[in-house]
Amino acid sequence: MKLSINQKILEKALSHANWIIEKKQTVPVLGYVLFRAYQETGSLVITATNMDMTTIDTMQCSVDESGSYCLPAILLYEIVRKIKPGSDVHFEFTRENNSITVKSGKASFSIHHIDCDKFPPIASQEYPISFSMNPKVLKKAIDISKVAMLQDSSRFHLNGIHVHYDDDLPAGKLKFVATDLFRIACVSVIAPSVAQNMIPAIMSKRTALELIKLIDGVGDTDVLISISENRVAFELKFSDAAKTEFSSRLVSGTFPDYRCALDVSNDKILIVNTADFIEALERVSTVVTSSTSAIKLTMNQDKLFLEGVSREFGSATDEIEASFNGFESFEICFNSKFLLDILRQIETPRVKLLLAESNSSTLIEPTDASEKSDIDMIFAIMPIEIVKDADGS
Repeated sequence: MKLSINQKILEKALSHANWIIEKKQTVPVLGYVLFRAYQETGSLVITATNMDMTTIDTMQCSVDESGSYCLPAILLYEIVRKIKPGSDVHFEFTRENNSITVKSGKASFSIHHIDCDKFPPIASQEYPISFSMNPKVLKKAIDISKVAMLQDSSRFHLNGIHVHYDDDLPAGKLKFVATDLFRIACVSVIAPSVAQNMIPAIMSKRTALELIKLIDGVGDTDVLISISENRVAFELKFSDAAKTEFSSRLVSGTFPDYRCALDVSNDKILIVNTADFIEALERVSTVVTSSTSAIKLTMNQDKLFLEGVSREFGSATDEIEASFNGFESFEICFNSKFLLDILRQIETPRVKLLLAESNSSTLIEPTDASEKSDIDMIFAIMPIEIVKDADGS
């Protein structure tokens, strides 16, 4: 093998590989990348896998001699990262010491490799459904919905994002849904009709987070999404000379029927300035240290009162202007962290809360949203009950 490649292009490809490679390996070969150079196409292909996720980066470069070797991923990335940015990096197999020589400027490294036959075979996968999405829309849909993902990895079917096609809407949409059983985040985006044939899928939390990092460097080029019964794949083009194929195993299990939690007729409507609500919540929650992070909201026709109490530190109150359609004052308690996570996803100046009883789920959605928006969102959050002492405190 003998090739030359730009340092920035190579660093990006190796960073993709290192995102999915575990730092501590029970199977040593999984700490390596498969390095394949093709003289006939003038391309370098770098493959990494942890057996659940796989990245395949293809980039154009100058190849004088074809070859394939397994090279240590973390070491190679650290070497390339410290080479002068934008310079050329030269790779050459040295028969004298059976190693790969890496040179750039006056710096030279000799890296041991292992036999390519030891690298796990990457089986070709048939994907019956493929469609394209705008990368900014895809990233935003994942970014918003992931706020409700369950953090406990023991329940795998909740530790991710449920993606499915919804043809109940006037225009078919792709839905990204996550829930931790205390809240629901549901994001809808316009999808091509071919997506209606896809099998509902649960994308793991780690897959979602890695995909967000990959999308950051794509620009405006559409992302090709392919789905089979047990895997999902994404093809991202960073330029005419570089692309990444990222695939991952889907989570097995049945996602809860979330629709019943969103299909409710809550008749109490609170509309409040989004930024003011967030700032007031942040102020009042400063004193709250309990595991529930409970904040009590009391609303009347033109005011929203917030109260947080801590036996250890004291209490805090605040009030902001609001519009409430109830004729009587109404009280409800929420986990302030959960509520803030949702509110921070709302980009409109005002937010609407649709409430029922103090023990029923509350719906949260943007208000004054543009009809031309590529993304629709709605959230549900369960209130919490404050257990009072016998003296009423």
